[in-house]
Parts: sequence; structure tokens; C-alpha cells
Amino acid sequence: MLINRDDDQKFLGGFSIIRPVFSTPLYCFVGSASNPRYPLNTVYFWDDRLSQSIAEIHFRSEVKNVLIRRDRAVIVLPTLTYVYMLNSLKAVSCIETCENEKGASAISYDKDIFVLLSLSTEPGTIRMENYSNEEIKVAQIHENPIYIVAVDFIGSIGASASEQGTIIRVFDCTTLEVLHELRRGTSPAQISSIGFSPQSNMLVVSSNKSTIHVWKLENKKQKGMFSKYLPGYFQFTRSVGKLSLKSEIEWTCPFTEDLGPKAVILNESELLVACLDGNLHKCYIDTQTSKIIVKDTKVFFDINTGSILL
Repeated sequence: MLINRDDDQKFLGGFSIIRPVFSTPLYCFVGSASNPRYPLNTVYFWDDRLSQSIAEIHFRSEVKNVLIRRDRAVIVLPTLTYVYMLNSLKAVSCIETCENEKGASAISYDKDIFVLLSLSTEPGTIRMENYSNEEIKVAQIHENPIYIVAVDFIGSIGASASEQGTIIRVFDCTTLEVLHELRRGTSPAQISSIGFSPQSNMLVVSSNKSTIHVWKLENKKQKGMFSKYLPGYFQFTRSVGKLSLKSEIEWTCPFTEDLGPKAVILNESELLVACLDGNLHKCYIDTQTSKIIVKDTKVFFDINTGSILL
């Protein structure tokens, strides 16, 4: 949207991060290495109605991720995560983390519950802070460094994947107890998105293998009498739906080279998948055949001209 309004080429060079501030004319963005005007160590708050930046937050290191709620902004740096009040841009918290090159972090969006999942100081470890009741929990979820983290709308359950990308672990945010171990595959992959359904009973995961997997998060408390004797591989929950969706174009930009499609679940039978070629696919889940089937496709990016189609 910003690039579409770039009449004087003030945005030449592109961005590494763009976040809308809900249903307001405000955007939050971070520049890119090729952007001469907007560097990677500054977060800009852009008023699209005024066509200008109205606030800036500068850091000594590169900004890896930005997450926005109605009341707070979370800014992720390589070894620090900051929490700011959105109305005053005053820092209220600074969390030390292990090396976080991919900016792994997640927040709940319920207006009354603010849960922040961030990396802890040890690789493979998650730190949960519930700002509503001031509770903090830390636990090791993976053996390898964590690559991506997600949380549901109300901050009740979270999910994460390591750099291996073969297993997704779903955990209770109150205790950080692992509830589900979901096997994506046996070969390593970089997970590009993790998303919960609105009822938090399903999970969708996409990767740079151009695959999308969907799981039902059923209660696994009652296990079979022989389950404890089975090898770990056989105890992983497998997906109820899978889709291979190859992008129509190959990207070489350093900010997108390791990313696959992004997917969100609309309900128990539908999901949306956005690809880097500008295609948005509406799909439905056929649980009888364990397949995800593309029902409709919209094109939002012209490959030939490089323009956004609105």
C-alpha cells in the first residue's frame, strides 16, 4: 500500500517489515539494506493520511521483527526484545534473549489479555510473560535453536518450530507444558508461518518447501496402553490435510529467500494461503482424503509490471 503511493520515490529500496496498526491510517515499518532513506535500525510510524512519518524509534542494532497490538508495540532486536506503550511509545519492558536472527516472537491480540512469547537466554527455550497477571514462565521446548513462534488470539496455547523444521510443538502458555508434537516431515525445512484457528482447535503450518499442513489439536491425555513402548516417531500427531503449492516465480531478494507461503485458518474447513508471487488462494480441507484443495485464486501482484493490483 505504501509503495503504491510512492510518487516521489521516497520509499526507494523497499522495506524489511511493514505492519498496519489495526483499522487506522497508521503503518509501522522498517527499511531495508538497500533503502538509502530508511535504515534497518529504526522503526517508523507512518500516517498514511498525512503521507509522513509521525514518530521514530532508533536502536543501535538491526530490527528483526515488530508486533503491534492496540495498546502495545513489541520490537525484536538480535538479543533484546522491547515492549512499548503504543500511545506514548514509552518502553515498559526490556527482555534479554539468545541470538534471535529471525525475530521469533509472538503476542496475543485479546484486548484484556497480553501474553508475550519470546526467546529466553538459552537456545531452544521459550519465555512466556502474561502482562495481565504478571506471570513469567521459562521452559525448554526444542533441542535446537527456535526459528518461529506463534500464539492463539487469547494467549492460551502457543506453538513453535526449531531450525530443523521437522516437528512443531504445541504448548500450554500457562505452564509451558508440551501438549502436542506435530510432525511436518523428516527432511529439514524453514517454517514460514504457524497459525491457530479462531477456536484454537486447529493449526496450520507452511514452509519453504511450498507445503501447507493442517492438524486438529485433539485431546491426547488418554493414550493407548502400548504407546509408551513405541518409538518416538510413531507417537507424533500427523496432519489431517496437506497441500503442495509451488510459487509461479522464484525470488532472489535476501529478505525472502528462505520464505514459503503464509497460511491462516478461517474455520474448520477453509483457509487462505498467500504466496510470494502475489497469488492468494482460498482452500478447503477434505478430511476424508487428508488433502487441502484450492477452491479459488486471486492475483494481487502483476509479475510482468511489478505493480500491485487493487
